[in-house]
Amino acid sequence: MFGLEMLDVLIGLVTVYLAFGMACTAIVEAISAWLNVRSKNLEAALNEVFAGIYKPDETFVKAFYKHPLIQALSKGTDCRPSYIPPEIVGQVVESLVTANVAVKSFTEAVNSLPGTPETNRIKGVLTTFVTQTKEDTTAFRKAVETHFDAAMDRSSGWFKRYTQNVAIIVSVVLVIGANVDTVNLTVSLASSPTVRLKMVEIAEQRLKEAKNTEDEAKAAKQESEYEKAKNQSEAAQKVLDRAVSDMETAGLQFGWKDYPKTFSEILLKVVGLLVSILAVSLGAPFWFDVLQKFMQVRAAGASPGEPKKKKN
Repeated sequence: MFGLEMLDVLIGLVTVYLAFGMACTAIVEAISAWLNVRSKNLEAALNEVFAGIYKPDETFVKAFYKHPLIQALSKGTDCRPSYIPPEIVGQVVESLVTANVAVKSFTEAVNSLPGTPETNRIKGVLTTFVTQTKEDTTAFRKAVETHFDAAMDRSSGWFKRYTQNVAIIVSVVLVIGANVDTVNLTVSLASSPTVRLKMVEIAEQRLKEAKNTEDEAKAAKQESEYEKAKNQSEAAQKVLDRAVSDMETAGLQFGWKDYPKTFSEILLKVVGLLVSILAVSLGAPFWFDVLQKFMQVRAAGASPGEPKKKKN
């Protein structure tokens, strides 16, 4: 029984982390959307991969964004997509290179670009691809896609570090603002079977709602950055309000009603808040996976309060 009680305490804590982690994740996504971080990150990667001149008065990246296949991925001519499939990149680059109808081969098309391979970076890159692929269209596209993927891997690392830093800042605001103290939460959960059982019910409900969240996430991919930012901001507020309401109904307390006075109380409060900040900053996906595993373990054991069967 002691093991099940401790498991329920952990499930309660993880449910709290998940709830605030969902709000944290939604806020980070909203900030990224409001600031167009994904599209700017993609544009920076393209400027690295395709730096150079396409025409005397136009860069290759500018011509790339003006291509109909890229415009089809954005809402409005001035918008920038936040994601471009690698195969589209290969098709667009091939289309731009062969746009000059006067040329008869890839080699001539690349040579028709302004400057020299030494002075015009994109010309040097494409010359290398043409030489390696021996005028093979499929191989040329594949080479462009591989080059683009390599740049996006580096760009994705930068974006991940950016979101981690923002998540920590958001987590600090959420945790301190709501007084999400892991030490106090642990004491409350350990001392009250009723609170534990209610938190387990909330955990089960969150897992059941996961499918709807996945469907909403798929639909969100079709939204513009503005729509995504607006929806994520509203979602974060709803998640936070509902989380606090549900867990306060279960018997947990949030907000600043009392303040620590002695040194030991202050120390415990700092420790409790720091643990919560680190936990919430990990985001919803991490704690959702943890909660799933804990609930599977719990389902394999006896329910709290279930009478033991008498041996014959």
